[in-house]
Amino acid sequence: MAEIILRISTEGTFGTPYETAKKMFEVIKDNKGAYYFKFTKKNELLQNETIKKRVENDQIAEIMSRLSAIKIPAFPNHQMGCDGGFTELEVGGYEGKSHFRWWSGPPQGWEELDDVARLIIETISTEISKT
Repeated sequence: MAEIILRISTEGTFGTPYETAKKMFEVIKDNKGAYYFKFTKKNELLQNETIKKRVENDQIAEIMSRLSAIKIPAFPNHQMGCDGGFTELEVGGYEGKSHFRWWSGPPQGWEELDDVARLIIETISTEISKT
């Protein structure tokens, strides 16, 4: 059975419905130990489009290693913003899961988490665009 071990979702709050629609970046591990990147977004007609691509285990190991080394405060300082969007990061699987959500820029102390989220999004986007 496949398991989502990492999920990042982003959504904007200003723009057209297409621009503000939620985008999902996922890392999936199948029952044979193979990893996949999966990217889901809405197209201009607001229909879901999903692309899935196999990736090498070493790419996932590097991402998970970076995430494992991050130390952040459990309670972020609340920051107000005007335009922007939400970023959510879920890490883990059946054994346990961490869920982080922040508005626009990262809360103080969460900058490294935001950097890794950006790296994951860029890595998945780059790999998916090669298909």
